[in-house]
Order: sequence, then structure tokens, then C-alpha cells
Amino acid sequence: MLILGRRKIPSKKNNMGIRGNRMYKPKDLKEFEGYVGWLAKQSMIHCGWVKTDQPVEMVLSVVFGDKRKRDIQNCFGSVCDALNDIVYDDDSQIRRIVGSKSYEKGVWSFKIEVNLCGEE
Repeated sequence: MLILGRRKIPSKKNNMGIRGNRMYKPKDLKEFEGYVGWLAKQSMIHCGWVKTDQPVEMVLSVVFGDKRKRDIQNCFGSVCDALNDIVYDDDSQIRRIVGSKSYEKGVWSFKIEVNLCGEE
């Protein structure tokens, strides 16, 4: 299954807020998760993917719109959580992840590929 998006991925690193005794997700992270969930549902309809309880692998390619030094592993948390209970039951099913990043001034985008793992 392939998911293509044109948005900056918010880093999940240190991105939870605290109000009183409760933790919460910031607005930009909630909006991103909703956006990726919507894209995933559209892709699932298009390719016939059904939410799985089987092991999966994920390939994430990110294009950053500026030259700031960024860590791609901080993007995985946001993406993996956004696909929970939509593409797979839980992100603990991810057995293999592969990531790449590139830079293109003014362009923010990502490509997520999710596939069932082969027999081990």
C-alpha cells in the first residue's frame, strides 16, 4: 500500500504537552495524524488493503523543505501512530522500517509504503 502526502511531518520527539496531571498531543500532531489517517483510508480503498493483524514492514521517504539538520527517526513515531487502528492494529506489528530523506527548498512531502512481511 502506498500513501503520498504533501505536508510537513511534525516530530514526535518531546512533542507531548502536560496540562495539570494529563498529557496531551499538540494540535499540529493531531491534525497530522488525521490527515495521514484520511490518506491511508483512501489508499486502502484504492488498492483493496484491509486492516491487518499480521507483521508489516514500512518504508518512509521524506522530503524536507528547508536545509535545517533533521533526524528522520523523529518522523517515524508520528507516522506509525497515525496508522494505528487504520492500516494495522498496532504499530508493534512493524517488523522492519526503512527510511530516507532529501531536501528540496519549499517542498514538504512524504511517501509511506506499508507491506505485509514475507514468511520468516
